[in-house]
Amino acid sequence: MIVITSGSRYIDIDAYATCIGYRELLKLKGIEAKAITTAKLNESVTKSLLKLNIRLDEYKPQETDEFIVIDVSDKEYFDNIVKLDNIIEIIDHHVGFEEEWKQKLGEKSNIEFIGAVATIIVEAYENENLLDKMNSDVAYLLMAAILDNTLNFKAKITTERDKIAYEKLEKIVGNNEYSERYFLECQHDIEENLAEAISNDTKLDNINEIIPYVFGQLTVWDKKNIINNKKIIYDVLNSFGNEWMMNLICLKDGKSYIVCENPNVKTRLEKLMENKFIEDIMTLPEVWLRKEIIKKSKNK
Repeated sequence: MIVITSGSRYIDIDAYATCIGYRELLKLKGIEAKAITTAKLNESVTKSLLKLNIRLDEYKPQETDEFIVIDVSDKEYFDNIVKLDNIIEIIDHHVGFEEEWKQKLGEKSNIEFIGAVATIIVEAYENENLLDKMNSDVAYLLMAAILDNTLNFKAKITTERDKIAYEKLEKIVGNNEYSERYFLECQHDIEENLAEAISNDTKLDNINEIIPYVFGQLTVWDKKNIINNKKIIYDVLNSFGNEWMMNLICLKDGKSYIVCENPNVKTRLEKLMENKFIEDIMTLPEVWLRKEIIKKSKNK
């Protein structure tokens, strides 16, 4: 059996949508596959998306299973079910491991810096001349993934390919007013359990001497209620370690707000972002994704 999966700690809507979307594409080609995760789903996978008539599969591991890994290419973060020797394909938009997987998998390694992996999946349907066969529920999942990962097309990593893919999905579902409804639902789900939402989208990684080991991120339509509950942010992130940062993305403002209380981390981040903290908040003039901040730190 071909098993399509993603990361180990949590998966967002891009991973969720693309695992399911790629499974459906393979099925259209007559190839049996299952979309599986053992990780938590974060709040970008909204309740309405979970109610669609298309979802993840149940899974009983077999020795002969082959794996397609999507939205992650660092093997340290693969879902625990993945057997490294049985990987047959990698599809990702987080750069850094391109050469390693190109040597192992050749053309079956597709890693490129693009807004959303969902865009690559839409293009795969088109390359197979199967875009007109895409299930409308799959299209909604992929739309949400592109919106979330490009921050409603405001993130710097957004490409023309992301925009074109989204427009094609809009035609499939006949809905060109989906974005605000999606992000408001995400915010509602986040505010229902803010502590869990923060925990579910916190990256723990020794990246370099600039970025702290604990790096949280939340994307919301309106930051007000989150900022008013800063104590929850502090409590959750301090539970992981005393050096942390939070990237709070506010789509209504079109800005990122970096929250941090550790003086040493603040100093490093002020130098990196060429900006200043006012108390514990640094206001960036535009939206930044966590991976964009990490990429900037690696280029220093």
